[in-house]
Amino acid sequence: MNTHSLPALSPLQRRKRSAILDGAKTIFLRQGFGLATMDEVAAAAGVGKQTVYRHFKSKEALFVGLVSAMCAEVGEFLISAQNEQPDDSPEVALRKLGWALARILIEPDYLRLYRAIVAEAERLPELGQVFHENGAKVVRVFAAKILQSNFDESTAALRAATFVQLVLGDAYLELSIGFTVPDVEVRFALQIDEAVSAALR
Repeated sequence: MNTHSLPALSPLQRRKRSAILDGAKTIFLRQGFGLATMDEVAAAAGVGKQTVYRHFKSKEALFVGLVSAMCAEVGEFLISAQNEQPDDSPEVALRKLGWALARILIEPDYLRLYRAIVAEAERLPELGQVFHENGAKVVRVFAAKILQSNFDESTAALRAATFVQLVLGDAYLELSIGFTVPDVEVRFALQIDEAVSAALR
């Protein structure tokens, strides 16, 4: 979890903060932001409600903290996937990135998180900003770094944005609104093939 913007925390405070975020994940993703309560988060975290408020001043701040933490998890997962073979060709590296992105974002918790963000983003503008800066933008930076071996910086950035959209495509849209997608691996394989071809064309 990214804590560089937080004041220095003791090991106990870090453990409690982590437990609160785990509790928030359980409650918010099961019930949605609107129905979740801080009492339920505290119970799920195994701490008192005042402890939750010492770390997060409001339910809104806690939800933003959860989004930031889960985006950081995605970033760490993608870094790990990219570091497996640092000398891959751009095509192989993009294909690995595409599969890593698709596989983590279609996990039930991340689909629920995305739905919750969309539901609350208009009311909580900071939420959309955190998601964009720590999620969508980070993924595009990964793709752009790969593409900079073939293109100048601005072209790589433009193609990276297109790459991410093509990777997720209709299959992710359908999953995110609750549709069952038959042959989901086949759908993503086709989308990733097209994304890689378009990015390198």
